[in-house]
Amino acid sequence: MRLAIDCKTELKKGTPEPLGVSAAGAFVNFAVSVPGATEVTLLLYRSAATEPEISVTMDETDRFGAVFCVAVKLPAETPEGGWQYEYETKGERFVDPYTRLLAGRERFGKRLTQAAGKLVRGVVRTQAFRWNGEVRPHIPMSEMILYKLHVRGFTKELKNANAGTYAALAAKADYLAGLGVNAVLLMPIMEYNECYREGDRAEGVPTFVSSPFYRGGASRIPEEIAEKVRDAKVNFWGYAKHYYMFAPKASYAHVPAAADTELKQAVKKLHNAGIEVLLEVMIPADTNRSMVLDALRFWVREYHIDGFRCNGAHVDMAMLAADPYLADVKLLCDGWDTAAIYRMTAEPESPLLAEYNDGFLVDARKFLKGDEGMTRAFAGRLSKNAAGLGTVNYITDHNGFTLADLYMYDVKHNDDNGEHGRDGSDYNFSWNCGVEGPDKRKKIRDLRLRMRKNAILAMMLSQGVPMLLAGDEFGNSQGGNNNAYNQDNPTGWVNWSQAKKGAEFTAFVREAIALRKAHPVLHNPVALRGSDYLGSGAPDVSVHGKDAWRPDDGPYNRCLGILLSGDFAKVGRDGRDDSFYLIFNMYWEEQTFAIPVLPGRDGFAVALSSDPGVAVGTLTGDTISVPARTVVALRSVAVPKAERKSRKVTRGTKE
Repeated sequence: MRLAIDCKTELKKGTPEPLGVSAAGAFVNFAVSVPGATEVTLLLYRSAATEPEISVTMDETDRFGAVFCVAVKLPAETPEGGWQYEYETKGERFVDPYTRLLAGRERFGKRLTQAAGKLVRGVVRTQAFRWNGEVRPHIPMSEMILYKLHVRGFTKELKNANAGTYAALAAKADYLAGLGVNAVLLMPIMEYNECYREGDRAEGVPTFVSSPFYRGGASRIPEEIAEKVRDAKVNFWGYAKHYYMFAPKASYAHVPAAADTELKQAVKKLHNAGIEVLLEVMIPADTNRSMVLDALRFWVREYHIDGFRCNGAHVDMAMLAADPYLADVKLLCDGWDTAAIYRMTAEPESPLLAEYNDGFLVDARKFLKGDEGMTRAFAGRLSKNAAGLGTVNYITDHNGFTLADLYMYDVKHNDDNGEHGRDGSDYNFSWNCGVEGPDKRKKIRDLRLRMRKNAILAMMLSQGVPMLLAGDEFGNSQGGNNNAYNQDNPTGWVNWSQAKKGAEFTAFVREAIALRKAHPVLHNPVALRGSDYLGSGAPDVSVHGKDAWRPDDGPYNRCLGILLSGDFAKVGRDGRDDSFYLIFNMYWEEQTFAIPVLPGRDGFAVALSSDPGVAVGTLTGDTISVPARTVVALRSVAVPKAERKSRKVTRGTKE
């Protein structure tokens, strides 16, 4: 190694692990993988200086395999983050793909000039974060209430100093906990270039603008196409082609120069509120397998992340599931071969792997709006609870209609996306309840509210992990846009001004979550078998039609009853839970359901219903009349002897 600038700087041999920047006593260790190179130069800058103050050239004596490393003693008086760095080899400069923080992209959506593009560099960060007082929740998979959000979009509409930042997310911890949420899933927060996206339709845009080490400015863009590139859309969602996988997005921080610290503070605040933090991770197809492992281990170790949703069919999820460093981390993906995985690693007592796909979304949407022939499919989704594997059940996701729009629009309205109607799915399985778009008529508004309540109950009464999309709990709308990927504006942001109007619905969501949490039978950690393996007189789960114990799979049937026996769900050490009879009437007319009789259980009471006309309280009849398009949850209760003989009342009555 040799110094080209500032020959007074003290150097020593570096270590090849870990890659990136790390503290090494009084020195800072720099390690970078550059396959095929024989010489790599480290360039160190004072903050945003345009010229390097320290230049260290590493040769083959500083190489371990493809990794070049050196330890540099930086001036002691330099504040944390006061140094920036990049590398140069064969005349090309590039940013360390393992950098822990990126400088130069502090403002979201800003397209950089040629001069500004040269200032996109890694930041030297080595100071440890103080996690003192943190309480990690360790929520069992079966008890999770998941809430998906976009860090910027979640709070950007609030229009305060911290809007759209990690700090603003931390400030919402108490709100989320009060709702009953105990886990959040963050859309991509690893540093990416939002000004370009894969598949951009601007003709002539070269492929190298998406290169892993591209700085995000105009420095390499030929003048003849510069104008087209400036008009390219902003990638608001963050599903990009390349990421700095160890750096949190600086523009999501109130103080971008300390984005890493601000994010850790947010994680700590959420943890102390009893909320786990999971990250959605996009893994580009050309990403080295070792980098994937390094990155996920890093986020667990440095940021105390509790789990990941990994996107990309090329990702070796079995490798991640078998990694000992990720042994207590939740992993979500579209599907798992658990038989193969548990041959390589011991199956945990509580599942840490979960299936995340649109199966529940599609079947639930179709059933709830009254499509034919959906009772059997929906019943299977509702009771699905595979051994050793969690299932994430959601009716809305970032890609598609919000819950309010699902029952306000029949077709997508993506007019502002600039795609001429070619973007977004045409298969939404939505229903506008009789009129397209907002409507002030009480009949329409009441029906839409009931449909949203049905959707919430479908999720909260299902055995899988329910997932809410941010803002759905009070009726956030995107105006019918079902693909707001480039809408960094009020369309894509959660509209908190609607929260007051949606207070009634929010209270219902909170009540549904509380009911689920209070009863293990609604989120049984044990796989349901559909049999009475305890000899209690009823199976753990059974499917019914309007007549008890008689399921109806006919193509025109839109009625369903699901009985969950509390004898198969533990409460405390020796106790058993109440039983629940879940009734779904998706007809457009009122229907009468017979109530099953359980051995040792006197009767049922209405615990919760999507229609306020079904009164909460004990039933004294053997049938219940359920209004059109309504879900009712009945809970087993003791009935006084005087009320046991005549059970002909069809509506729930208060005790």
